[in-house]
Amino acid sequence: MLIIGHRGAPSLKHENTLESFNIALQKKVNGIELDVQLTKDNQLVVFHDLHTYSLNQKDSLIKDMLFVDLQKINPTIPTLEDVLKIVPPNKELHIEIKSNQISNATLIHETYKLVSQYQLIDQTIFSSFNPFLLLTLKQLCPSVRIGLLWTQCPNEPWFITHYSYYKILPYSFHASIEYITTEIAKWAKDKSMKLYCYTVNNHKQLKKAQKLHADGIFSDYPNILD
Repeated sequence: MLIIGHRGAPSLKHENTLESFNIALQKKVNGIELDVQLTKDNQLVVFHDLHTYSLNQKDSLIKDMLFVDLQKINPTIPTLEDVLKIVPPNKELHIEIKSNQISNATLIHETYKLVSQYQLIDQTIFSSFNPFLLLTLKQLCPSVRIGLLWTQCPNEPWFITHYSYYKILPYSFHASIEYITTEIAKWAKDKSMKLYCYTVNNHKQLKKAQKLHADGIFSDYPNILD
C-alpha cells in the first residue's frame, strides 16, 4: 500500500508548504499530494482553501488576488513551480485541481504545461472533485493519468458522483475513507481503477483501507504504517 503525504506532512509542518513537502519526502513517503489554483495574475499557487485568511476583515478568493498580495498575507504559500523543483524522480505526485468555476481551461492548461516542462507528467496523477475540469484535461492529453475524487458527504455539489467514471475513464478512484463501502471499492476495482483512500489518519481508518485492498492512502502522518 502506497503512502501519499496529504499536503505534505501536516502532522509535522504546516500543510502545503515547502517545509511540509520536504519533511514528508524525508520520511520516505511514496508520493506527495498538493492543491493547486490560479491567482488573478495567473500564478499557480499551492493552497487548499478557495478563500484566503481574513484580509481587511474580509475573506478574498484566491482567484481574485494578485500573487504578491497573497504572499503578504502568508509568505509560506509556494507556487506550483516551487514544489515541482523538489519532487524526486521516484515519487508519485498527486495534484488536486481547485476551482470554484465549473470550467477553468486556463488553470488546466497552465498546470499541465508546467508539469510537462519539469518532465513530471509520467509520475503525476491529476485529481479533482469537478469532473468537468478532469474532462478538459483528458481532452488536452488523453494519456494523462486522472484521479476521480469522490465522497457522499451531503454538503458537496451535485456533480460529485462515481458515475463520472463513464465520461472520464480515470486511472484511479480517490474515495473518502469515511464514506467508501465494500460495494464502491469493488466497483472501482472491477473498473480496473487504482483505489486510493483519503484522509487516513488513524489505525481504524487504516484497517478499513487495508480491508478494502486500497492501492494507496493519503495521510497527514507519513509514518502511519510503522
